[in-house]
This record gives sequence, structure tokens and C-alpha cells, in this order.
Amino acid sequence: MHALAREHCTPLPAGARPLTATDWPPLLAQLDGAWQIVDGHHLTRSWRLPDFAQALALVNRIGALAEAQDHHPDLVLRWGRVDLTLWTHTVDGLSRNDFILAAHIDRLAP
Repeated sequence: MHALAREHCTPLPAGARPLTATDWPPLLAQLDGAWQIVDGHHLTRSWRLPDFAQALALVNRIGALAEAQDHHPDLVLRWGRVDLTLWTHTVDGLSRNDFILAAHIDRLAP
């Protein structure tokens, strides 16, 4: 298990700034290779599943995890597909919390 998956998302201090492009590589290296940083602003990942029920089950697992971590991604559920977008709204970009949640998602997703 990577170090990120042992961490818990924490509230950011007032005035926190987003991570920079030089901060991302060691964090991204701890995630499944399917994660992508888009426009230097958010993480995305998609899953293809055999049917709607399995896609819904994944969304429910991710939702429970997001509640436990108090950090919530945008999720799109389609028949056999889940799309996820993740960023920290308070810094309008990426924070360590995004990578922490992504690492936890990697542990429960197919």
C-alpha cells in the first residue's frame, strides 16, 4: 500500500494554495496509472463495468468513502461506466487531499 492510502483527508488552513506542477509527480506516482491531471486543475478517472448495477455499486462505495474522508468528488453514473472528477474547491485546484482520496479509491475500485 502506498503512503497516501494510509493518510486521511484533513481540512486545509485558511489561505491554502493549490499544489503546483512540481508537487504532482511523486503523488501521481502513488496512484493507479488511469488517473489523469486535467488542465493542471483536477484529477479524473473512468471505469467501465459490465452493467448498471455494478457501476452503481462502485458509485456507492466511492460515496461512502468520500463521506468518511469528508472530501467529495464529482461522480457521473452511466450504464456500465463511472466518471470521476476530483479537486479541492477551497483552493480551486489540486491539494494533497485529492491524491489521498484517489489512493483510497484505488483500493476499493475494480
